[in-house]
Amino acid sequence: MKLLKWLKRYQTILTVQFIASVLLFYRAHKMNMLPFKYEVVLAVILLLLWLIMLKLSKPKKRKYRHEKRKKLRPAFGKCLSIILSIAMIFASNMLAKTNGAIAKITNVSYETTVISLITLKDKGLDQVETLNDKTIGINTAVNKSKVSKAASHLRDKIDFKTKEYDDFAKLADALYNHKISAMLIDQSYDTMFLEKHLNFANETQTIWTYKVKVPVKNTKSDIDVTKEPFTVLISGVDSRGDVSEKSRSDVDMLVTINPRTHNILMTSLPRDTFVKIYGIDGRDKLTHSGLFGTKAVKKTIENFMDIKIDFTARVGFQSVIKIVDALDGIDVYSDKAFTAYTDASVHFVKGMMHMDGRQALAFARERHAYTTGDLHRNQNQITVMHAILKKIMNPSILANYSDLMDAIAGTFQTDMQQGDITSLIKMQLNSNPKWNIQHSILAGTSRKRKGGYMMPKTAIYYFIADKSSIEQNREYINDIRDGKNVTVSNSDTNGGFQ
Repeated sequence: MKLLKWLKRYQTILTVQFIASVLLFYRAHKMNMLPFKYEVVLAVILLLLWLIMLKLSKPKKRKYRHEKRKKLRPAFGKCLSIILSIAMIFASNMLAKTNGAIAKITNVSYETTVISLITLKDKGLDQVETLNDKTIGINTAVNKSKVSKAASHLRDKIDFKTKEYDDFAKLADALYNHKISAMLIDQSYDTMFLEKHLNFANETQTIWTYKVKVPVKNTKSDIDVTKEPFTVLISGVDSRGDVSEKSRSDVDMLVTINPRTHNILMTSLPRDTFVKIYGIDGRDKLTHSGLFGTKAVKKTIENFMDIKIDFTARVGFQSVIKIVDALDGIDVYSDKAFTAYTDASVHFVKGMMHMDGRQALAFARERHAYTTGDLHRNQNQITVMHAILKKIMNPSILANYSDLMDAIAGTFQTDMQQGDITSLIKMQLNSNPKWNIQHSILAGTSRKRKGGYMMPKTAIYYFIADKSSIEQNREYINDIRDGKNVTVSNSDTNGGFQ
């Protein structure tokens, strides 16, 4: 009874509100996201709210003993104080959650390689035990040590023979011709088989996996992102699991930012660009550099373009859906009406459209609807990225900030530090600068040829970049970093097509 009476006292209720106010201010300050002037405003608001609740909750003294106390106003004040305390505690928890999400996406400590055991669906080999005493094919050209490690663990379950192949096409043919019963491969290479077996994904099944986690060294640049220009490699990966899983780099975009001149340049590199892959003795599609890790993608592009990349960011395809939905959609212009090839339930009209996450992803992945294929897909990807950046840079994003952090947790990973991200947010909130955003696409031609590292004896299409376009895009990037005024020509904006 005494405890209940003590809890109902206005002094107790106001003490709880004071603690909740201090906790909220501490969490906001600890995130280091709000400019100082906003922190002052927050502190003043919290103090004023407490004083108002004190005025409302504290009973007036009676002038005379026989005078009755007025209970309505104090009761209302105490109820309102309790509601405010609950709201502030909730907000504090959300800030803590957001802080944790930023810490998660900036903590790049390892890369995951998934080794998969794959069989044909129509052969009844849908359990590991059904492969006992069977022959399993492995590719010896890539990741042989990790595949061998997985094979060693698989032998703890069953006995089997192995047959080695040095070419993915031969390995796939062996499976389809029943020379082997299954194949044990790095999962990220399964798209290699699509060149000759278009229905590979539907005709096969994964019946066992083994994950190998390898620590990675943080190679980010130690610069002040609010004062010095920098370039970020955004690599869109098609991993089906965690974003840390090694996978093809299906989208490669360089975002060069100059915080002094407020210029941003987005440079898109076609995924099929024929390049020298870092770390191996051979050339192949740029998308395949992702199979050797994020560092390989970064170094491959640095060597190919002769530029410096300061930070990297890996984005899983599903994060596009989550991020756009967290932003309540984005406004994107489509230059033609079509039905998405990757999602037949999504339709586009010609003109400006307000797209949700599912529509935005389908739009960014579309190439079959256009005569210029991959080049137009690159343009769409930049358009979507431009719309996302425009929405994120609006101070109103603060209202959706927690949802945005939820959206990217687990599907976004960067070697930028937590302080880099919060400093950029603070700078944007403090001065709200208007950014000049331009984009460019590497131009070239598509040619069918042999000699790729992954499938050297199979003729497939590669994108051969024009030397003049490489030089022009390098100049654009360096000029942005040097603080010069840059105007990207229309031919570079659309990759050379009209």
